[in-house]
Amino acid sequence: MGLEYVKSAAPDDGHVIAAARLCLTEDGRLVPESDPAARWLFCVPGTPIKRADAERYGLLDEPEPEPEPEPEPAKAKPSAPNKARGRAADK
Repeated sequence: MGLEYVKSAAPDDGHVIAAARLCLTEDGRLVPESDPAARWLFCVPGTPIKRADAERYGLLDEPEPEPEPEPEPAKAKPSAPNKARGRAADK
């Protein structure tokens, strides 16, 4: 399929907009309304579709890259153990 069936919404919106009537088949594929295997109406032009659903049905050419996690701040080195001897015992 591809982008001819959807229009991108705002990048941070999490949705795309349907540009054609799309239907589901018996085996769960998404096809145009004119396909003989079409059974149930999935969306009409102008319907917002969750980006996850659009990726699952192959409506997007490539999945949106996930944001990279922020690196954790570097931890300080543990201090070296104290090697000084204690006081000697009184005799």
